Amino acid sequence: MKNKRKLWITTASIAMLIVLLAGCSLGSKPSSSPFLDDLTISMEDTPNKGDTTAHAYKLTIKNSTGSLVDVDLVRINLFMSMQGMNHKMKAQMERSALGEYRTKVYLPMNGDWKAVISLKKDKHERKISLRL
Repeated sequence: MKNKRKLWITTASIAMLIVLLAGCSLGSKPSSSPFLDDLTISMEDTPNKGDTTAHAYKLTIKNSTGSLVDVDLVRINLFMSMQGMNHKMKAQMERSALGEYRTKVYLPMNGDWKAVISLKKDKHERKISLRL
């Protein structure tokens, strides 16, 4: 009887240790920072005349004084909520000038697309939702 109890306690202890280690290894989610919180963005969409699925996006990032600023990484996630369809697009934007980032994506169809822009600077991240 004592061996069964010891086995149960050992098994329970190992299980709790595994759960604790797994939780610690998940890491922390990136949080925003005062620098990122202070930024404003604007985005332009330039659809091509011949190909209505090709869109060139230009994103401009400014600080509170109106000066253009850079961040480490800009990603754009596009999605369209439509009954019975699950359209999603992801793209990383490339820096074209100070505070300006560009990407070209091919949307599967025209419609009411939404964008979630992820700005990353150091270990911090801020997400901004836009309607295109």
